[in-house]
This record gives sequence, C-alpha cells and structure tokens, in this order.
Amino acid sequence: MALSGAAFASGLNKLSLMNLLATSKAPNCPNDASYKALVAIFLFGGNDANNMVIPYDNYADYAAARAGSPFEIAQADLLQINTSSQGQFGLPNRTTYATTGLYNLYQAGNLAFVCNAGTLLTPMDKPTYLAHPELRPDQLFSHSNQQDENQSAIYQGSAQTGWGGRLAERVFGGELFPLQVSVAGVTIYTNAIAQRPLVVNPAPTPLNQALRYDPDVTTHPEILDAVNAILALDDGTVLRGAAAGVKSQSLSTRGQLVTDPTVGNFPNTSLGNQLKQIAKFIALRDTLSGGGPMGRQVFFASLGGFDTHANQNAGQGGLLTQLSAALEAFYAELVAQNVVSQVTTFTMSDFARTFKIGAQASGTDHAWGSHHIVMGGSVIGGDIYGTYPNLALNGPDDSDTGSGARGRWIPSTSTAQYGATLAKWFGVSDADMPYVFPNIGNFSQTDLGFMNNG
Repeated sequence: MALSGAAFASGLNKLSLMNLLATSKAPNCPNDASYKALVAIFLFGGNDANNMVIPYDNYADYAAARAGSPFEIAQADLLQINTSSQGQFGLPNRTTYATTGLYNLYQAGNLAFVCNAGTLLTPMDKPTYLAHPELRPDQLFSHSNQQDENQSAIYQGSAQTGWGGRLAERVFGGELFPLQVSVAGVTIYTNAIAQRPLVVNPAPTPLNQALRYDPDVTTHPEILDAVNAILALDDGTVLRGAAAGVKSQSLSTRGQLVTDPTVGNFPNTSLGNQLKQIAKFIALRDTLSGGGPMGRQVFFASLGGFDTHANQNAGQGGLLTQLSAALEAFYAELVAQNVVSQVTTFTMSDFARTFKIGAQASGTDHAWGSHHIVMGGSVIGGDIYGTYPNLALNGPDDSDTGSGARGRWIPSTSTAQYGATLAKWFGVSDADMPYVFPNIGNFSQTDLGFMNNG
C-alpha cells in the first residue's frame, strides 16, 4: 500500500497538482440541508493549557507550582472570566501573552472552553490508571502518537483515517467539490475511505491559483483536451484506472476555483493566513459544488511551536497572542458573511504540559489532559465545560505519583466526547456516531452540552 501511495503521489506531481484529491460520491447525506462547517485548529507540540485557563478563585494552587518561573502569570495579569458552576478563572494578559480577543469572544457568549479533555479509551480515574495499563492510550506522552490519536479518535493500534474524514463520509450530500480541505498540509484528520481531501496553501496564495496546472489551457484548450483523452484510456489495471479517475477529478476541482473572493482583514501571521484562506472557501459555499451549494465543509488549520520545554514565556505567549487575534478576525469575517451560527471553530493539541516547572526551569514537559477552545454563533459560550482538574501534585487527578509528581492530569473528558458533541451539531446521527468515534459507546455522556442543536 505504501508503494501504491507513492506511485499515486508521483502521478499527481507530474500534472503539477498540489496534493489534490477530489471527492467521490457516497450515499449518506445530512438531515439538515442548510450549510454548516467545522474548522479544526491543531496546536502542534502540546499547548500548556495550565497557562491558558488559570484559576482565579484558587490562584494559590497555580502559584504554588509555578512561582518563580518566567512564565508564571501574576493574578493581576489575568482577565477574569466567570463560569456557571466552576467559579472564576482568568486568561493571561500581559506583554508576552495577549488574549483580549479570546476574552472578548468569551464575554460575548461566542466562545467556550472544554477542560481536561484527552485521549481516553474508557473513563478513567487514578486507581484505574495505575492498575490497568492496558486501558491507557498507546504511547501516552509521545508527540507523534498523541497527534495521530487526537486526529483519528483511535487510541490503540494504527489508524488510516481521521475523525474529520469519517465525519465527512457520514454527512456527504453528493457535493462535487471536496468536503475536507486542509490549509496546513496533508493530515490524518481529513483522511477518509470514500471522501478524498483537498490540500491547498494558505493565503497570501490567491485561491484561484492554489491548484496549479502548468500548461496554458486558456489560450491552448487543446492541451487540456489531450490530457483528458489520455486519462480516459484504460489499460485494465486497477491502479491506472484509479489514478486516472483522481487526476480527472482533480482537474475538475481546480476548474471550480476560478475566483479569489475578497474577505475582511486578517493578521498577517501563520494562522491568520490559514483562516483567511478558509474564509474564502466559505465565501464560495454556494457555487463551489458544480454551481450548486455546499451542504457541509470540514477544514483543518494548524499552529506549531507549542513544545515549550524552554523559553515558554515568549514561545507560548506569542502563539496564544497569535491564536487570539486570528480567532477574533475570523469570527468578525463570519459575522460579515452572515454564517456565524453555521461555522464552529475548535482547537486540539497533542496534550497539555506538566503543571510543575520542567527541568530547564523556563518551560514544561509532556503531560495529558488539556483545555480546548470552541468558538461560533451556535456555541453556548461564556462558560467552561468538562471538569477542571484538581491541581494537587500527586493528587487524585495526577497520573504521576510520589515526591516526583509533576501534574500530568488524567482527562475527565475524552476527545471522543468532545468531538461527538461537535459531530451531533454537524448532523451525524446517533447510529452513525460509532463509525466516527469507535469508542464513544464506552462513555455514558456523549453530548457535553456546549452546542445549540436547535
């Protein structure tokens, strides 16, 4: 299969198509015919969520573990946020951490946090964690494994598809344009069996130039005619037929991106440019699918650099500043396009980081349960969902034990529950939910309640 994949990629490269795979048809369609989109933002490296949502009422618990570190956030530098049942928290806001965008969205009820979520095969407390290593996710503190597991929602064994791709298969309504679009390279999250993803560069690449085909087919249409004639040839081999089909669909998809829509202002940053490109796809939602509307779209963006073993003050601080500004700009654009209630944006990451300062003193190490952001007009915002962890080192939520415990929180919520809540809003039926999240049946609560499904 690896050799076949390499041959497939080689064939596409000869046509100078940028990692483009078009959509195949499937029999499933959403219950709700109106447009909806999910935008995943993966924070690669492991975001230190302990420095993103900080307890205000119990600030002493935070200060006890982080006192003296350059990334300790003073209580006076917290933007206070209230919750319905878990007290007051704060968002870091000082020279190196600027989160006013997140704060404004939260206060307006358009953003929520899902706390202490992670890769869980089954509900787990500390005694279960210690007594049953066979129930733990594979390679728990490994970057690559946890990145794949968060994107695939398959926590043991290998996975070839992601939950974003499987989600697209369940809601496919016959669109002629790919449902899954990544502006952050090839990723397992958008992989599926029947639904093929589209990969394009972020802005400032114009959308109508994102899929490149070298010959000038405008002035020499006979070139494209010749290519299509060649693709129609069939020597009887399965691989050649499949490759020709993908190339033909790729050319068709490229032909649908004939405009570069004008959208609002975005920060000229890595994430800002990715969300700007996604905003353009959303702006074309009514015309992309062969002149008809798109029913659903699944997007993937990313921001790297969160592996902050050292220099976390500037490293994570700058990244959260970038995230905050990009989300605020994206939300404003969705309001302008009048689709703010039809697009939900959310974050994922490898894992969180140790509550206790790392060995290098200016950073933190790999941990587990993390806090995530959900944003959109259909989000029941201004609140925290899930259960915020007990911050005691070697306490009931710490997977570490003894005097060397560092605060690696055992998740109280599975990423499957987190994703299933989004998938339900997106139109996935209860019957189809185990296809998207294979272990969702292990959890009694499959809807965390942060989405307005009305």
